[in-house]
Amino acid sequence: MGKRVTILDVAAAAGVSRQTVTRAMNDMGDISESTRRKVLETAERLGYRPSRHARSLVNRQKTHALGLVVASLRNPYFTDIAADMLSEAAARGWQLTIAASEGEAVEALQLLATQVDVVAGHFGQSDAELQAATQGLPIVRLETRSELPGVHSVEIDIESGIVDAVRALRERGAKRFGMVDSAYAERIHGAYEPTPKREWFEAAVGDQLAGVVVGEESISGGGRAFAELLRLHPDIDAVLMFNDLMALGAVQSAHAIGVAVPGDVRIIGVDGLALGDAVDPPLTTISLDQQSLASNTLDIVETLAKADFARIAPIHRSVRSKILWRESA
Repeated sequence: MGKRVTILDVAAAAGVSRQTVTRAMNDMGDISESTRRKVLETAERLGYRPSRHARSLVNRQKTHALGLVVASLRNPYFTDIAADMLSEAAARGWQLTIAASEGEAVEALQLLATQVDVVAGHFGQSDAELQAATQGLPIVRLETRSELPGVHSVEIDIESGIVDAVRALRERGAKRFGMVDSAYAERIHGAYEPTPKREWFEAAVGDQLAGVVVGEESISGGGRAFAELLRLHPDIDAVLMFNDLMALGAVQSAHAIGVAVPGDVRIIGVDGLALGDAVDPPLTTISLDQQSLASNTLDIVETLAKADFARIAPIHRSVRSKILWRESA
């Protein structure tokens, strides 16, 4: 277990009293500018972060706070996760503060870092980048595995769901597989990067893969990409869409271009959104257990609270996925 940097550590390293550190950190008077600068530079070098828990004790507020960073509140998958997190946090007496990164996760983390004890969320950045943004605040990655002390993770086993889906589609007669992958990396970083879902899908499909295109993570983006995939590879008879939102667009697009679902092509999404029941035919999806995601996340943050939010070895949890068979496949 790593020791959390305290105000006494900063005082000792800077060669000043605890009261002087307090004055410098809170921009108070009775301190020279050179001393203030020395204290602030020492605090930054040591990675000192004023304890929200200590401040809350002074204010007689006993609850802990969890910050949740979701990729976008425009995608119902993330709003569903936020709702489950809110319910689980309330049941355990935790406050929950939510921020949507919309591609700017570092800014969202910096905003939350002074308000909460732990941050959880979906992040594309490395563990080191996340730690730099939060100045040592404990972090829980959702759906991707962490490696560094102080960064923890709750993974969802989507790979096994994709493997099971491909096997079942073959049993239903599928012979030519295609996929619509996410263009998120292209939009954020300027260049497309295959997602893990694509890698797992290609490994499961093997030489039966007909083609892959990329699209925006939206209903309209999924519809356009699905139509493009069938234009390039009209013999495809089974398609995995990156997520349910895009898969809803694929079902709509199939109606528009005269492709029968599941007669001509079977469509599967990923997420398990209830909205999948609202299209015709209802959407088959690889369903992710969001309630277990929330429960495991709170288990980790409560373990961190017992450790006084010290930087400890990564804690990992895993949640399985399952196929929710509806009529589109």
